[in-house]
Amino acid sequence: MAQQLIYERKGPFAHITFNRPRLGNPISDSMLTRLTSLMEDLGKDDELRAVILRGAGADFCTGRERGKGGKPGSAYVLHGKVMARILAVYRAFRNCPAPIISLVQGRALGFGCALVGGSDIAIAGEQARFSLPEMTHGTAPTLAMSALTKLSPKALADMIYSMDEIDAETALAIGLVGRVVSTDALEETVSAFEDRMMEYDLPQIHAVKCFIARGLNLDPETTADLAGYTLATLNTRPR
Repeated sequence: MAQQLIYERKGPFAHITFNRPRLGNPISDSMLTRLTSLMEDLGKDDELRAVILRGAGADFCTGRERGKGGKPGSAYVLHGKVMARILAVYRAFRNCPAPIISLVQGRALGFGCALVGGSDIAIAGEQARFSLPEMTHGTAPTLAMSALTKLSPKALADMIYSMDEIDAETALAIGLVGRVVSTDALEETVSAFEDRMMEYDLPQIHAVKCFIARGLNLDPETTADLAGYTLATLNTRPR
């Protein structure tokens, strides 16, 4: 039986592939657990330069596979069995010191869309499509929204209430992805990213991710002070 989630280490780069291509790469409970474990381990890796996330086949990820268990008896049980496990993935993404690069071809739906939002860099193929269809299942997508905080609030609300798919250019316009290329050029583009990142000082790579995540939402004076002291510390550390 083929692995549903493939992990490959290529020098200082980690590659994670969702490998259920015939189904659109939905995330099963076991894949969710494995993804969290991998990302937590990678978060402790001081030599890591980037994590590359992709889906096998035509789609990136069509969401989380819906469970078949009975209704939980309490909010506490539901949170522990479902919500906490999903939020653990988003937390592991944030805590990983190296940037996470999502390569998006085809559909990125629900949890898949949230993973793109939680990535530091997202490169979309021109045929990529994104949506948040949770409301059709009677579920407010608050968990996905917690990973999509960098999007325009109005654009996010539109995606949720309409449940319409948006195309790659719209995703670029609202900040869900940072670049759109031809689908055939996705691997070439990420390979060029890897080559460029090999030229950089590793602590500077990690500092940029941390500053974007934590420094840009402060008041302007605090952001400026943090920028100055961060750079001064990096440039005077022992080599």
